[in-house]
This record gives sequence, C-alpha cells and structure tokens, in this order.
Amino acid sequence: MSRLTACLILVVVWALIYLTNLGSSELRSEEGHRVLPAVQMLDSGNYLVPYIAARPYLNKPPLINWIVAASFKLSGVRNEWTARLPSTLFILAVALTLATFGRISLGPTGSLIAALCWLTNLGLIEKGRMIEIEAIYCSLFAFALILWLGFWEQKRSPWLTFIVPWIFLGLGLLAKGPSHVLFFYLILGAVHWRNRQLRDLAHPAHFIAVLAMLGIFVAWVIPYFRALSSDSPLQAWSREAAVAFHGEEGRSEDWLLNFPRGFAYVLPWILLLPFVRLRKIADPLQRNVAYGLAWGSIIPFVIVLLIPGTLPRYILPLEAPFCWFVGIAVANDAFQWSIKGIRVPRGLMFFFVAIGVIAAMIIFALRSVTYLKRHERIKPIAAQINALLPWDQRLYAIDPDFQPYLFYVRAPITYLVTLDELPADAHYFLIQPRHQRKFESNPRWAVLRPKLLAHTPSYRSKESLLFAIDH
Repeated sequence: MSRLTACLILVVVWALIYLTNLGSSELRSEEGHRVLPAVQMLDSGNYLVPYIAARPYLNKPPLINWIVAASFKLSGVRNEWTARLPSTLFILAVALTLATFGRISLGPTGSLIAALCWLTNLGLIEKGRMIEIEAIYCSLFAFALILWLGFWEQKRSPWLTFIVPWIFLGLGLLAKGPSHVLFFYLILGAVHWRNRQLRDLAHPAHFIAVLAMLGIFVAWVIPYFRALSSDSPLQAWSREAAVAFHGEEGRSEDWLLNFPRGFAYVLPWILLLPFVRLRKIADPLQRNVAYGLAWGSIIPFVIVLLIPGTLPRYILPLEAPFCWFVGIAVANDAFQWSIKGIRVPRGLMFFFVAIGVIAAMIIFALRSVTYLKRHERIKPIAAQINALLPWDQRLYAIDPDFQPYLFYVRAPITYLVTLDELPADAHYFLIQPRHQRKFESNPRWAVLRPKLLAHTPSYRSKESLLFAIDH
C-alpha cells in the first residue's frame, strides 16, 4: 500500500470519527477554561497571561488558549466547532506522521495499523472531540516519541535525533507541565537500556536539546511572572500538583476505578495484547525497542494510577508508545493465537477490534446530538440572559468567576473586579449572589438603584444575578 493510499484511508476514518457532529453539543467539562481565556486574548490583545473574567487563570500554561484563539481568528467564527477543531487536527497529524515517517521502521502494514490504533482508541476519541489539553498535549508527546524513535533507529545524526523531538517536549511544557517529560525519559531509558546504549545520552546534543526544551518554556514564563508581579502562579501550580497527589478531584471510590478506566482508554486494541509474543520478532533492534516500550510504559502506567489523587487521563500520553508497540507486533507478526492451549481464531480478534472501532465511531457521534443535547446546562442560562438583554447593549460582569455560559451571550461583555469600576452609563451588569451584600453596602448601589431581572440556575455551585439600571 502506498503512502498516499494509507493517508487517504486515515483521513476518511478520522473525518467519520472526529468531525461528525463535532460542534453539536455545548461546551462541557473543562472546555470553558480553554475557550474563555482565548476569547479574552482576542478581545484584549493580551496573549501573555490567560484570563477568565477579570482575574488571571493561573492553573495551566497558555498554549491551548493560543491555539483556540488562532482557530477563532483564522476562521472568523467563534463556536464549538472551531474551538474543537484544533484537537482533531492534532490527532490527525499524529496519525499521518505514524503512517509516513513511521513507515521506515514499521513497514507499510505496521505503520498503518499503528496510525489506526492512534485514531480509534477510546481515550483519544473522547478527548480528541473536545477542546481539552489532553488531545494536544498527548499529540505533542507523540510527535516527540515518533521522531526520536525514527531518527534513532535510522541512526541519523545525534543533533537531529535529540534536538527536533525535544522541541515538541518543550511545546508540551507550554501545554500542561512536566509530567510528559518523565514519561518520555522512562521510555527513552528503557529502550536505550535494552539496546545497551545508555551512554548515548551523554552526547552533547542531548544537553543542547534539554536547553532548547527548557528555553521554549522559559521564553514564556519569565515575562509571564513579570507581568503578574507576584508568586501566585507558583501557588496555583503547587495546588495543581497537590490535587494530583491528594485527590481533591475525585473521591476514594473513584480512585478504585483508575485501573479499569485506564485499560478502557486503550480499547479496543488492548484485546490484542494477550496474544503478543515479542520473542517471535526476529530483528534484535525491533525486539529490544518493543521490550523497551513495554517496560517504559507499564511502570508509569501502574505508578501513576496507584497515586490516590490521579485520574485515568493522566496516563493518556502512553497511548503513543502503545500504538507503536502494536505496530511493531503487527509488522513482525509477533502473535500466538492461543491462550493456555485454547486456540483463538486470528480473524475473530480483529473482528472484535473492528466492531469496537465502528461502535465508538457511531456512539460518540450520536451522543453529541442525543444525550449531550438533551442535557445542556449552560446554553439555557445564556438564552435566559439573551432574552432580557438587547444585543447592542454592553453587559458588565463584576467578578463572575468561571461562568462558561457567557461564551454564548450575544451582547459584548466587559469584565470588572469591583462595583466602583462600573461606568456611569452602564445599563446592565451581572454579579454573583454571594457578593450581593457586599455590593449593596457600597454607596454606589443606593445611587444606581438597580432592578433585578434574572437569577440564573446554578452551574458548578455558581449563580448569577442580572441587574438593569434606569438612567
């Protein structure tokens, strides 16, 4: 099969899975944290510090916000489809890289299967249809791993082998943080150890690559800290790390499901793993790479999911070595189709994989226009505000915190921190009920004599009060 044919197959599969009904459901989960800062970047021109409402959003670096802002700017449209499109494009780009660049190491069949595995596992389908960090973050990790494996197996220049992949690791630092670097070095170390080439890591190119990776992050973080003039980012990042270890995001009974959910992320392709026999790989290099990928992935998979505060999505970067591993097994026919002496038809297992892929293709697309559509929560809130607010009147949102429904409000929005910032000619403003007494004690409140128009339903334990001012 030619590269062109393989790429056409992948594009068709990708379009069916990732583009069908992509923009049919409202923003959900953490998508608002990726979209609202992007909107404010475009409106304010401040691309250095992400903002949600009138306060800096310090929990994550801004790469995903930059990407969403670029999608809105280039398309000229701000909606769910254009917000989520970058995630799907990153997923496609990795698949095409596996099918083309990975073809040298995995051969035509192995590289195509690895790419299909990447496109069709449940973890990446779920995240790739959302504008979430994981799809882009895992894709950057995958680019680094694929390029490093390809260059290293082809014995290319150490300067190329180290520096180019480490650029993608640096971009990954701007997407989420350093955990992917730990995953990468565990895999890198395991592959080098299996091939008895750990000394290669002492090459000067490796140290220059690390400096390049850190330089990408430092180029943003230094002006970022200067713009904020405080240690608040460090506090926010330390809280994020504490959540990962102590479990504020999930209850203990959820933690008990980490391993089942982690395995579910690599369905349906995990069904092939019980039949893989790496000893059947004749090429010593490919065999050692497969063992290195296996051990370099199993160790962090187990350790990460054992930490009480972690969530299964934390292991999603390991999808990339898993797909390469599957590609090696297929390319070398490293399977034994029996379990404890009971023969299992090869065609039957691939049939189950195909059924899983087709089911995921149908279920995720239908879910957007059925279940998610029927359970919308933030669009009805925006509709309530839009019904009361003329589209040509500016809305002033005073310290609203995270209110993703504001993405759907038609009127232009200005975010304020205090009531004192409200302009004299303002006609409509929003506050949170928990701030109402504080605002009512402000002398301006008695002067403005605002009229309550709406009390929005609660979303994530937050509500809004819409007031009108008669001049």
